[in-house]
Amino acid sequence: MIKIALLLSLAIVLGYFIGNINFARIFARAFSGKEITELGSKNPGTMNMLRSRNFGEAMLTLLFETIKAGVPALICYFIFEHTSEGFGEIAYFSVAIAVVLGHCFPVIYRYKGGKGVACTFGMFLFHPNFWWIALVGFAAGFIMFLFIRYAFIVTLTFGVIVPSVYASIYFSVTIAWQWYVPIIILIWLNFLLLLFLHRSNIKRLAQGKENEIDFAKKLAEIGKKKKEQPKEEEKPNDEK
Repeated sequence: MIKIALLLSLAIVLGYFIGNINFARIFARAFSGKEITELGSKNPGTMNMLRSRNFGEAMLTLLFETIKAGVPALICYFIFEHTSEGFGEIAYFSVAIAVVLGHCFPVIYRYKGGKGVACTFGMFLFHPNFWWIALVGFAAGFIMFLFIRYAFIVTLTFGVIVPSVYASIYFSVTIAWQWYVPIIILIWLNFLLLLFLHRSNIKRLAQGKENEIDFAKKLAEIGKKKKEQPKEEEKPNDEK
């Protein structure tokens, strides 16, 4: 048991430092030479990439942030699952949330990180039993973005709240009570953390000053850029 606890502690620490890798910073610098923390809301996350850069870079950021949280957690799930009933679940969510913490409070960036929604989405997306509810939430959120311009409402609802509720119901009938309580506490503490990190958004929404994202316009820009690509000038035929 002591050996398992030490291994899990090591996995959690590694998860935290993996979380320090910020793909919004990496991609913004790679594609534009600019710091994402100097653009838009200055938040190094997926939504600011969508607001300040473009749809493609935002989706690339989302993809890598979900992988960042989900893959280490899934590896730990399979490593620790054989130890005792339900222990793999504890390992999974402990490591995934460690990644979220590393993303939100990265020591290498002086604890100035993102808001953790994409990483939390990855935590549910890579879970062996939750991936489908995460995909349904993503599809629903994608559609709602066309009608609701306040990004944090959509992302918190479909990326965090919906899968958290599903997890609470799912685990209540699939695992023993002694495992259910700590797992659910971890999941909802993670939600409260994300809610806290979005407190400025909530305040601006109440004041009618929250930033909006025209998601439909961002999608339209993809096709527009293709049409606006310059054509080669036709060379006149030589006169005889």
